[in-house]
Amino acid sequence: MLSPHLLRPYTAQQLNLSHRSEKVMVLAALGGRYLGPSLQVHAPTLISRVTSTLSRTDVVVFIDEPLPDIATIHVIESMLDEFGPECGLVRTVPATEAVKRLERGVVAEGIDRSSLFSPRPPEIIRRGCLETLTLGLTDEQWVSPSALVLAAGGTIRTFDDTHLAHLR
Repeated sequence: MLSPHLLRPYTAQQLNLSHRSEKVMVLAALGGRYLGPSLQVHAPTLISRVTSTLSRTDVVVFIDEPLPDIATIHVIESMLDEFGPECGLVRTVPATEAVKRLERGVVAEGIDRSSLFSPRPPEIIRRGCLETLTLGLTDEQWVSPSALVLAAGGTIRTFDDTHLAHLR
């Protein structure tokens, strides 16, 4: 099943993004927020978008809302300013849930969370990386863009937006 509504594209001009150094496309992953704690996108629609809509794009931004509000646009612009040569950049928040290590079905120890984080949209992925990553997708119905990059050995840098808290 291919659904063009599951990844609605927005150009930088449509969203009034001031960042113009690269060709940016924002994909709104409609329905993605209900599938789990991290951003999930509809794989067949992603493959279709990569081969058609994104052909003249350098950078793809994934969000999990139908239309980004002004605060999300400010976060996207800040992330684009920090985006370097890596395949991806993901917004992060500190992990707050308790994490335990199991051994044969018994809790062995608590895990220190100081080096753990939870990814949150927006996620930025280079279109070239995304194009390569989607070639191997066949049976998956829903995928995480950043997880695809990591599974293929790509580099993702984290973006801490705590200094932008006044925008939310």
